[in-house]
Amino acid sequence: MIINDKIIAREIQGDTVLLNKESGDYFSLNTVGTDIYNCICKGMETEDIVSFLLDKYDVGYDTLKNDVISLVSELKEKNIIINNQKNKPKL
Repeated sequence: MIINDKIIAREIQGDTVLLNKESGDYFSLNTVGTDIYNCICKGMETEDIVSFLLDKYDVGYDTLKNDVISLVSELKEKNIIINNQKNKPKL
C-alpha cells in the first residue's frame, strides 16, 4: 500500500490533516493515526506497523492490530492510500 499522490499531508502539533487535491476532501488523524500514516509513508505493511507501535504505546497486540486494520481500511475507502501496483502479480 502506498499514499495516493493526490494527497497533501500537514502535521500540526502531533495530529495530521490530509487533503485530497483532486476532490477537495480532507481527513484528520490524531497522534496514533499520524504514527500509522507515517509508517505507511515509509512503506511498512500492517504487521510491521503493529510491531513498531507496540514498542511505543501501552496497548495489547490484538487491540492495536484491530485499530491499525480499521484505520488502513478507512484510508483505503477514502482513497488516501492505494494498493501498490508493483506488488500485483502479472497475468
